[in-house]
Amino acid sequence: HPVHIDYLCDHPELIEELAELNFKEWGSFRPDDTLAARTERMRAACGKGAIPSVVVAIEDGRLLGGALLIDSDMKVRPELTPWLAGVYVKAEERGRGIASQLVKRIVEEARALGVQTLYLYTDAAQTLYAGLGWEVVEYLVYEDLLVTVMKYNILHTPV
Repeated sequence: HPVHIDYLCDHPELIEELAELNFKEWGSFRPDDTLAARTERMRAACGKGAIPSVVVAIEDGRLLGGALLIDSDMKVRPELTPWLAGVYVKAEERGRGIASQLVKRIVEEARALGVQTLYLYTDAAQTLYAGLGWEVVEYLVYEDLLVTVMKYNILHTPV
């Protein structure tokens, strides 16, 4: 069965599950955050052909992972926009290229919106993104974590 990348808004029944996966993965970085708050943010973000948007990887109706296109993902870099964020694939589904599919889809979404440069930050997946054509902007400590800020130059990268 092929993996489909779809808009989360077309699969509202998956919002809570994706929010929970994201919360378990990253919730600890925001001590004041709650699963309910994250679920509401996810619901509010799941646009379509807009910023923000959320896409999900689905196989046989099962959620495998997701990714977001959002205005800002780093308070200390408000001038950078928009961002690829929340790229997550369930542990048991990794190694199948699903993260790459999600990233490419967000890049396509951004390109369709006329975005010239897309940003992300990661603490562990630099190699994945570098392999997809992302370049390092800087390294910094953000929320007590050493992270790499990266960019994708949509304007100068052919489809």
